[in-house]
Amino acid sequence: MTNVLVIGATGKQGGAVARLLLDHGHDVTAYVRSPEAPAARALSTAGARLAAGDLSDPEALGRAITGADAVFGLSVPFGEGGLDQEVSQGRLLVEAAERAEAHLVFSSVRGAGRIAATDIGHADSKQLIEAHLRERPVRATVLGPVYFMENALNVGFSRLADGVLANPLSPGKPLDQVTVRDIAALAVLAVENPDRFAGERIDVISDRVTGEEAARVLGEVLGREIPYRQLPLEQVRQWAGDEIADMFQRFEDNTEFADLDTLHARYPEVGWHRYADWARSVDWDRVIGATASSPVRRAG
Repeated sequence: MTNVLVIGATGKQGGAVARLLLDHGHDVTAYVRSPEAPAARALSTAGARLAAGDLSDPEALGRAITGADAVFGLSVPFGEGGLDQEVSQGRLLVEAAERAEAHLVFSSVRGAGRIAATDIGHADSKQLIEAHLRERPVRATVLGPVYFMENALNVGFSRLADGVLANPLSPGKPLDQVTVRDIAALAVLAVENPDRFAGERIDVISDRVTGEEAARVLGEVLGREIPYRQLPLEQVRQWAGDEIADMFQRFEDNTEFADLDTLHARYPEVGWHRYADWARSVDWDRVIGATASSPVRRAG
């Protein structure tokens, strides 16, 4: 049994990691801002210990990480301090793991291990954190997720509640995507096998699908035709801002794709989900009936 601190345990990635760790019998401490939040209470009921704090509080983080064998962590650029705050928090996490001599499994984004800036803010901030990580004597594994399949669950953006699948990419443009289930499975695999994974940086990709293919799969799962609709990029720029629009333009222009067969064969323990596998696992009655207004998740 491994003692693991999970940062962002009430979020999509951290929550999936915490639950899978508990399922595997590990000792989990969930680092949460509000222990009274429903998601935090659910983790407590499932067997996790709760530690209150955030990544801007070095003392709270230091207390939470004491005694941890491993840490799963990520940083987000959504705070009041924006990207500068994210970089500061990411560096704090790296240094806390260093002091605790814990194995850090850090979820970044695809391509953030490169040195050249991307001009996509949330990717460049991860580059700075990863650069700091490389400079420190930290036993670490870095995961680089791509675009989340779960973005389709934001029906305010995907328009699935209107009976279509909307996205800014051309209908036939392939897009590498990942589900948080596979991120969690790979993260837990790294936690359980530190000697195998320490020093590794792995871009995490579950499947590659076009918009037309995704719409066809969703139509088959939902039992009705789901047409694909390409959103004008300028409309996305107005709705979600320049960074998100620029990210989709980068996706549209991309010609570099990973070798999925090799990736999946290297880590068969993950039990990789193709897009159809993921779609069949979703409670679409609940999702489409809900009001979704959150921004698209920044990954890619």
